[in-house]
Parts: sequence; structure tokens; C-alpha cells
Amino acid sequence: MAATVPPPNISARFFYGLRTDIQFNAHYVNESDIIYPAGGVIVIYNHIQKKQKFIRLQDKHKPIKSLVLAPNRRWLALNEIAEEGQKPIITIYDLTTCKRRKILTVPFENSTAREFACLQFTFDSKYLVAITGEPDWYLYYYNWDKGKVESHAKAQNPSGQGTVESVQCNPADATLVVITGPYTFRIMNVAETVWRQWGWCKAENINITTCMWLTPDRIMFGTDNCVIMMVENGELRQNCVFNALDVIEMSLKKVETEAMEEGVDKTSTTSKDTQSKAESEQSTDTDREVYPVTNFVNFPKGFVFGCGQGYVHMFEKESPHHWRKRNVFRISRKCYKHTRDYPIWSHLDAVQHIAVDPNQETLLITTLRNQLYYVKLFGQHMLQNPEIAFTELGPAMHYGPINSLSMCAWKPIFITAGEQDKSVRIWNYLTDDIEMIKLYQEEISCVSLHPTGLFAVIGFSDKLRFMVVLIDDFEVMREFPIRNCKRVKFSTNGHLFAAVNAQVIQVFSSVSFNNVYNLKGHNGIITSLTWSANDLWLVSCGTEGAVYEWSMSTGQRVGEVILKTNQFASCAVNSHGKVTYAVGSDGEIKEIGSNTIRRNLPLLGCPLDTILLSRSDMMLFITGGEGGVTSVNLPLLDKAIYNEFHMHNKKVTCTALAYDDQTLISVAEDASICIWRLTNAEGRAIALDKDFAYSKEILISKKDLKEKINSINLLSTRMSELETEHSYQLRQAEATQAEKLKEVHEGYCAAIDELKEKNETMENEHSHEIGMIQQDIAKLRSGHERTLQALEADFNIRLIGEYDRYQSLEDKTARMRKDYEQRLEDLAESKRQALREMNNMFEAKLEEKEMLLLELQEQADLEKREHETIKSSIEDDADREIIEIRTSYETQLKEEKDANVRLKGETSLMKKKMIAAHKEIEEFKVQVAQLKLEHIQFQKVISNLERDVTDLKKEIQERDVTIQDKEKRIYELKRKKQELEKYKFVLNFKITELKNQNSKSLG
Repeated sequence: MAATVPPPNISARFFYGLRTDIQFNAHYVNESDIIYPAGGVIVIYNHIQKKQKFIRLQDKHKPIKSLVLAPNRRWLALNEIAEEGQKPIITIYDLTTCKRRKILTVPFENSTAREFACLQFTFDSKYLVAITGEPDWYLYYYNWDKGKVESHAKAQNPSGQGTVESVQCNPADATLVVITGPYTFRIMNVAETVWRQWGWCKAENINITTCMWLTPDRIMFGTDNCVIMMVENGELRQNCVFNALDVIEMSLKKVETEAMEEGVDKTSTTSKDTQSKAESEQSTDTDREVYPVTNFVNFPKGFVFGCGQGYVHMFEKESPHHWRKRNVFRISRKCYKHTRDYPIWSHLDAVQHIAVDPNQETLLITTLRNQLYYVKLFGQHMLQNPEIAFTELGPAMHYGPINSLSMCAWKPIFITAGEQDKSVRIWNYLTDDIEMIKLYQEEISCVSLHPTGLFAVIGFSDKLRFMVVLIDDFEVMREFPIRNCKRVKFSTNGHLFAAVNAQVIQVFSSVSFNNVYNLKGHNGIITSLTWSANDLWLVSCGTEGAVYEWSMSTGQRVGEVILKTNQFASCAVNSHGKVTYAVGSDGEIKEIGSNTIRRNLPLLGCPLDTILLSRSDMMLFITGGEGGVTSVNLPLLDKAIYNEFHMHNKKVTCTALAYDDQTLISVAEDASICIWRLTNAEGRAIALDKDFAYSKEILISKKDLKEKINSINLLSTRMSELETEHSYQLRQAEATQAEKLKEVHEGYCAAIDELKEKNETMENEHSHEIGMIQQDIAKLRSGHERTLQALEADFNIRLIGEYDRYQSLEDKTARMRKDYEQRLEDLAESKRQALREMNNMFEAKLEEKEMLLLELQEQADLEKREHETIKSSIEDDADREIIEIRTSYETQLKEEKDANVRLKGETSLMKKKMIAAHKEIEEFKVQVAQLKLEHIQFQKVISNLERDVTDLKKEIQERDVTIQDKEKRIYELKRKKQELEKYKFVLNFKITELKNQNSKSLG
């Protein structure tokens, strides 16, 4: 027997997405690499080369609170939230190897916190400061490389007021931190494992939103009412209170000088006064809305912070004490089109995190969208451009779920439709870029791309539209009256497409747009449509548990499998249309052929969502659970052989396979998109023609082409005019410059002669000055020698006097030493006497305790013997009860077995009766079908009447008589139905009599 071939492997090549539920969710590793969380991985993205590396998390479903990067940009700390009853964990990764380096947790058993509220590396990246959340609010100082806590302390205010949201380590001192949060401000220092608070801490009335170390001795923090304050050397600078939106420059020395001139007493003002001062400044402009200050980030050339509706303010450092506002950045208004509900300002564009690259050239931000934004620092000044717009880093992502995905054959592109942002986007999976974005006012429910990539069918809330894909737009070619179409699919060769209209599948021609077939049979939600390779068969499945096979030659249903206990979610059919694979809510793969389920294999133990079969019929991909993509070995055996691959951490809703079977696309509920590469698909992928190449052609409307040609002609004419004008201006400028050059040359020659004369005069004066200086030096040298001799004699006399004084002090010290030694001997003798007395006293107490211990031991032995006696009696009673219960249950078991044998006999009889009943049902299927059609018509009449009642509530009194008449009609029809059923019963009885007569006559 040949060895089992392993299932195909897939590896993630590119992952689009960003997790916005994590704090500090983007960092620069170096000038080209950016690290951020997406799905169930941490992505390291080289935005210059457009390449990605991934750090796979151990538990991709475990919630993460924040990502913190060490100052040396080598270590990454993941702050993971624990489940109920467990301890929070900090996982540290090495970014050079992309492997886990250390796991840290709370070392004490009595800790009840489920998460670390905040954490931060020290400036040397050797220590990690972490603060647990409520209710503990405890600070832990980790030597993270050794995995131990070196010290700990209470982080919250001693009064218990306020919460902790941030801890910032000093940029020059690893033992100094500042802890901030709403109504919390504490500067703490550790010395010999003991933490002590120092400096200003009266923030009971200040809601602090962000904080940073501006310099090693200055702390800057922002509040929720648009105010920036400063603490310097542990003291609050009362005169350094700025309005974040209005301040243009911060000159701390200038502010200090003005305060000294006014005689301001800094130490007498409390934090409450400071807050009232800030509020009074705010009250000067009551009409303007107040915004919190967020995301302070300091770097050597300045600092940035967020304040206002998507604004980021940058201040440039001009001196150690002076900063001036240089730029204001904001997300471009073009980005607002991503959400039609917020055309001017969206809360989704609020800045969540700011990062600056190591070269201080680029600023990176994240918002509540799944998108990174960047801007170049130190570009145009705000005087030239008041607001500089952010640019999207990488392709513009969907916001909200992606409800549809489709690929084509001619081009390396795929198309997605956004449910919430109402957009359609075309992506290129070879260049990892987005080619087109189109936004609509209507909701988009589905999309399908033609095999050529030049056409698309898009389902809107009001209609289904067949569109032409142009170079930068979609142009409507035909509309179909299908509302909220949830599924649409082009055939393999593109000449047909099938669309779901409620519970009917409508098949249209892509050439004539005629409605070729209406396929009826489903009575639940249709969840999947799949075409065979030759387009002769269409397979559909629905939530009612049915899988139907339709012939495109006749429009008839040629195969069916119904399993009411399962809700089918997706299906796939092989190239010949003979074998169908389906998955659903029961978590099993079903291989269907010849209207029967050939194999039914359990896979992941959870509901399965999508299934995908390669064009070669040799690779099968299934998704299910929380974000897994499973590769299943074909053909299916008695037990499924598969490999599971994880990148997403949410349910995968759509998958698609490229025309060459080499690239797989998966889309999850969180709008993340993963491009997978098949790594061992040799011999399994479809064999393409050697001349096959992706098409690069695009469509453009004739009107646009004419406009572009006219524009080119106008620009060419303008270019020739500019060239003529420029050449004329150049000749004029050359003549003018030649004259100016001649004048400058003459002046230059005159200046040279004048300078030569001045130089000779200065050289003569300089030689004379050198002679005078040398004479002065000789006089100073002789005077200095005389002074030195006099000082030497004076200090010799002083030295002799000091020596005599030293001798007298030494004698005095010897006498004092002798006196203190005598005193020490006396004290030692008294201490020994007191020790002997205490020893005797404690020995007596010890004897008393030993006697008491013996008495208690005897008492315990007596109670133990009594307990053993009671225990033996209880065990005897329990044994008797067990024997009685066993006897009774054995009797019941025997009775049940006898009843089971009897029921088996009755079951066999019932089976025979059921076979006979099935035969009778087949004979009357035609009549039952007619009755069903009448019943469906009656139901339609009822539903129309109910809609009329809902829509015309104002005229409900006038419609009561009509509704009663309709109800009477329904009652009569139901009575007629009962009469027909009675008639059916009579016919059954007559048929049985006729059969009996025939059997008698034959006998």
C-alpha cells in the first residue's frame, strides 16, 4: 500500500488588517519596519519593500490590552488580559528572531487583578514597570530578563481616589517613574527596593489624559479640558499652563522670568487653583468645543500630541527651554468618504496612538479604522500650509464586515464588498495593492467578478446591477429588479450568471441579459451557489438542509439531498459535476454523489462555514471555528486527513482560490484579508498553458478617451508655447546677467587692491603689538617669582603651628578612648546579667507550655478513638443500603431488558407498515403537489392581507369588513381542504378494496 500523501500546505504571504481594540497598536522597529497587531498575529511590515513577517501568538483568541516597545526597539511586550480566576501575563518577544523570550506574571497569590493597567520599559530596556488594574493597583518592578520582581509598591493614591492609566519611565534614570490617570499624579523613586513618593501630587481635581517626560527633570501632562501643564523638579509650574489648541510657543525660561518680575509665589498655589485658572482660560471662548489632550510623544527634535477632531500638533525644539509649534496634521477629508454617515467629521478618525520613526522623519498614527496613516515630519511649515493631511499607509482598508469576495481568471485581482462602508474595492494580489475604490449611497449585499475581470455583478438594496469595470470607475450596463440579492455567481466561462431572489435562483445570460431559467425548490435561505467547470451544472445549498443540483441544459433539478438536521453553509462541485462537497452547522464534510451522501466525516468539532475545491479537483480548503483555514487531503477516506492554519482570530466568512490554484484569499468578520501561498501544490494545481499570462488590458469609455486626448493636445500646445517663452526669457536673462557679471568683476578687482593695502598696514601694526606684549610678559614673570617666594615663607610658619596643634589633639583622643573602653566593659557586664535572668524566666514558661501540650494531646487521642467508632458504624449502615439499592436496580434492569426485546419486535412490524405507507404516498404525490400549490397560493393571499393591514393603520376601521370576508374565505378553503383530505381517505379505502378484489379474483 502506498504511503498517504500529506494535504497541501499554505503559508500566509500578506495580511491586511489592524486590531483597533489594542492600545499602542503600532510602532516603528526601524525606519522601514512597522509592527502592529492584526487578526491572530503580530505583523512586522516593511512598507518600503512591501514584505511582511509574522509573530504567531500562542493563544490567538486571548484578549490583549496593549503592545509596548522597548526603547532599544528590540523587545516587544504583550499585555494579555487573563480569564476569570487567572493571573494576567506579560509576554516579551525578541523582534530579531520573532520568538518568545520571557513570560512574566504577578508573583503573589492574593492578587485578584485580571489585567495590567499599563506597563513601560526603562530607558535602558533592562527593567519593566507594570501596574495591575483594579482592584489592586499595584506597581511591580521587573528585572524581566531574569524573570523576577525586584520591588513592588501601591500605585494608587493613598486616599484611594482616582485610577491609573499610564506609567512613564524617566529618560535618564531607571529608578524614577511618573504614574498618571484620572485624578492621579504620582512621581515615585525606588531606592534599595523601597518606593517613595516625592514632589507635587495634588491632582484630585484634574482629569489627566496623557503624560510624558519632556526632559529628565520636566514632566508635561494634558487634561480632558484642552489644558497642558508642567511639573519641573517635582514642583508644579503654576505659570506654565497652556491651552493646547491656542499655544504657539512654549518658552519656559521666558515664562519663569515674567513670573519673577510679577512676584508670583509658586509654592502657595494648590492644584485646585491651577485647575480653576485653566477653566477661566477656557471660559474666554465658551462657544468653542473643548477636546481632551491625548498621546504625548517626545523625540529629540520636539514633541507631538493629539487634540481636536483628528488633529495632531507638532512642536519643534529650538533650544533646551524653548519649543515652537511647527505643524498641524489632520486626516484628509478624502478619508471621510470611507463612512458616508460622517461626511465632515467621524468619531472613527479620532487619533488613538502616535509613533515616530527612529530617524524622526515620519509620523505614524492609528485611529478606530483598520488603517495606518503617516505623514512626513519637517516638511512645509504651518505658515505655508496650515493643515497637512495624513496619507494612508498601504491599501485603504474596509471599515466594517466584508460580505462578499470574488476572483477572476484573466487578471491577478479580486473584488470585495463592504457591508458597513458601502464600498467596492478591487485588489491586486501580485502587487499587494488596491487598484480601485468605488463608494455608493446604497447598501451592497453581494458582488461577483466576471472571469475576464472586465465586468462585475453587484447586488444593491434596490436592484442588481451588471457593471463594466473601467480604469477608475464602474459603469452600469443593465439593471435587474432583484432587491437585496445575497448571492450572485458568474459561471466558469462567464456567459451566464446566477442570482438569488428570495428563495428562487434566477439564471441570466451575460450577453443578452435574458432570464434563462428560474430555479425553484429551496424554502430556506440560499447560502451558496457553485458552477461546474463545464457550466452544465449548478449546485446550490440552503439553511433548510437541502443541496440541489440543477441542469443548465433543461433548467430542471436533477439531483437533491435533504438533511433537515443540518443547515448547509457552503458547497463545492468537481469539474465534471458528479461529486459535490458540502459543509454546514453539524461540523462534518459531506461527499455527495448520485443523490446520496457517500461519506460523512467530522472535521473540527465545530460548525463549518466555507468550502473551496481547486480547479484540479485535488485540493480542498475548508474554514470553520474562530479563524482557521483547513487543508483537507483528497480523495476523502474513512477518516479526514487535514492540516489547520491560523492567521485570523475571527470567523472566516469568504474564501476564493486563484485561477492557477496557487493563491488563496480568505476574509474574516473583522474585515481582515489574508493572501495565502500554496507551498506544496506541485502535481495538484491545475496545469496551465505555457503561453498563459495575465491580461493587462483595461476598459475606458469613449468619452473619457476623447477628453484625455483633448487634454493631451492642449497640454502639448501649452508646452510648446512655454518652451518658446522660456527660451526668450532665458536669452534676456543671460544678457542681463552678463552685464551684472561685468560690473561685479570690476568692483571685485577694486576691492582686492584695497584689501591688499589694508593687509600690509595691519601686518606692520601687528608686529609692533607683539613686541610690546613680550615686554609686558617679562615684567609679569619677575613680579610673579617674588610673590611666590613670599608665600612659601609664610606657609612654612603656618605649617609648624598646625603640627603642634595636631600633637595636642592626639593626646586628648587617647585619653577619651581609654575612658570609653571602661564604659563599654561595664555595659557588657550588665547586659550579660539581664540575659541570664530572661533565660531563666522563659525556661519556666516553656515547661508550663509543654505540660499543657501533653494534656491537649491526650484529649485529641480520646476524640480520635470516638471518631473511629462512629465512622465504623456509619460504614456498616452504608454497606447495607448499597446492597439493597443494587438488588432493586438489578430487578429494574431485567424488566427493562424484557421490555426492550418486546419493543424491537414491535419496531420491525412498524417498519413493514411504514414501507407500505411510503408506496401509497408515491401513488398520491401528484394530488399532494396540487394541494401544496393551492396552499402556497392561500399563504400568499394571507401575507398580502397582513402587509396591507400594517401599511394602512390609519384606515384600519374601514378595512375590518374586508379582512373578515377574507378570513371567511380562508376558513371555507380550509374546510374544502379538509373535505379533499376526506375524499383522499375514501379513495385510499376504495383502492385497498379493489386490490383485495383483484387478489381474490387472481386467486
